[in-house]
Amino acid sequence: MNFTNPLGLLGLLGIPVLILIYIIKNQYTEKVISSTYVWEISERFLKKRLPISRIVGILSLILQILLVGFLSLAIAHPVLILSDSASAYCFVLDGSGSMNILQNGKSRFELAKGEIRNIIEKAADGSTYTLLYSCNTTDTVYRDVADKSRALSVLDGLSVGYRTPDFIEMLDAAQAYFDDNRHALTYLVTDTDYETTKNVTVLNVAKDADKVENYAISDMSYEQEGTSTTVRGTLYSYAGAASLNVDLYFDSGETEDGEILYQFYSSIPVEVEPRTETPFEFVCDKASFRAVRAAIRETDALACDNEIILYDVKYENIASTLLVSEGPFYARAALEAAGNGRVDTITPQQYENTVLSGYGLYIFDSYSPTRLPQDGTVWFINPKSTVTGANFTYQGEAEPERAAKYAAGGTTLAQELLEGVSMRDFEIGRYSKCGVSGNFTVLATCEGDPVLFAGTNLYGNREAVFAFSLYDSAPFTLSADCATVFSNLLGYSFPAVIEDTDYICGETMLVNVAAGCDYIKIYTPEGREAYLDAAAAVGEYQLNEAGSYRIVMSLRSGAEMRTYNVYASMPGEERVPDTESAEFVLDGLALRAKFDGTYDILFILFLIVAVLAIADYGVYSYEQYQLR
Repeated sequence: MNFTNPLGLLGLLGIPVLILIYIIKNQYTEKVISSTYVWEISERFLKKRLPISRIVGILSLILQILLVGFLSLAIAHPVLILSDSASAYCFVLDGSGSMNILQNGKSRFELAKGEIRNIIEKAADGSTYTLLYSCNTTDTVYRDVADKSRALSVLDGLSVGYRTPDFIEMLDAAQAYFDDNRHALTYLVTDTDYETTKNVTVLNVAKDADKVENYAISDMSYEQEGTSTTVRGTLYSYAGAASLNVDLYFDSGETEDGEILYQFYSSIPVEVEPRTETPFEFVCDKASFRAVRAAIRETDALACDNEIILYDVKYENIASTLLVSEGPFYARAALEAAGNGRVDTITPQQYENTVLSGYGLYIFDSYSPTRLPQDGTVWFINPKSTVTGANFTYQGEAEPERAAKYAAGGTTLAQELLEGVSMRDFEIGRYSKCGVSGNFTVLATCEGDPVLFAGTNLYGNREAVFAFSLYDSAPFTLSADCATVFSNLLGYSFPAVIEDTDYICGETMLVNVAAGCDYIKIYTPEGREAYLDAAAAVGEYQLNEAGSYRIVMSLRSGAEMRTYNVYASMPGEERVPDTESAEFVLDGLALRAKFDGTYDILFILFLIVAVLAIADYGVYSYEQYQLR
């Protein structure tokens, strides 16, 4: 027997003190009586009951001695040593996506944690517990922990993942622990059977996996043509034939927090054969949309593969434009032809009299503002004067005698902005002679003067300049090259923040950081929040949860908030889990040695103390009210 707190035994010194108090205490008590007659009667009864009084007093002393003794032992906290009863346990817990499958109302992951809990609770005190958790990565949750309550508490806090763990990483982690602890008992708790095992006990929580009712929707896509959109996808049933209904929804607005709302559009019934891909198709009178959602109406054992949401990449990357012009017809027509329909138009006077912000692009047509916006890309069309911070100077007007020429064989930026352009000379009207700094790339010249150039301004924002009037240059404005140049410049002005919106769990999402970004916040499907480095050119985030992610980007201290959406689906191998695998082998010779365990008797001691205290109180009450 060992004592956790040996100093508690000092409480035994209270026993002789208790005996001494019992010896010297006054055995008589004063009583006030009304007459000698009552006294004489009392004496007769006292003589008859005196022996009982003495026994009760000794019994009370014995109970108090025992109470002090057991209380001292409880404070000292004795622990019994049990030879060769304890073991070292190592649990390898599978947190893959298929562990979300429900069985009898509980997920396989909860059943797996229950298996580990049962082993820990039944293990002898003094055993140690190690937990390796294989989810997004394989991590050592705790190692050689002897405290059962701590081991169980941490186990309860684990949540299941949605992707496929790295099997080699999981096996290597188990092997590394086994190499250091050959006496340990290793348990792999999973939903997979292994044909070959060594030095490990596999606890398979998947029961009748081939009979689990589970449906999935996958391979969804859409195709837009004119005012019509065709949505296609594939259905799958893993257990047996099923009659399923697929519901289709389109976006219908958003909440104050930027979450997309959906409105039901249509539904179709689909007969699905077991383990056979069955296609479905919707033809919708939708020319454009922000998001489309397809969902299986029927419930099954795995809900997270019953729907898919596709977001329109172009819509997600469109930013708002402010056009400042007295005659915006040509500029607006060119923007619409290039595919940007979110344009607000005001006059130069309105711009000067109002402080406006929050736009991704500011276009000044035949007007030079007195102040340059700091929170977005700036275009100048036919500038009329030098603007502070614009990084180019206005040097007057000129009358062209020859056609303008594109810059052939220019820089990488020039090639990007002139991609798809015919490179034929084009006619323009009067143009503004401009002096440009080294921050700009010249795309076209007229008589040696730059008439189309792009770069950055004093605030680090992107800038493009058409040094001629679109109104006076109809041959160019009405040409296909004009729409191509506008489209390329819009791509330059609004670099795609997200390249794709459709991912698989485990893939890494790339976020291009916009100019002037203060912070990037990501809301995950399960409500978690994460931040990306806004100082980097490209942010990376691994999508480990199935469902919709919302990316909020704040520009210029909250002047503009942009929201983007992507969707991550569960991997196909987790929707159709392979319940059999080749092998899980830990190389080496297992020792299977046990070591001394412990048995904590603290609860028993406190129970005895409670019983003795109650008994002593009963004796005291009897002595006070029955013997007096």
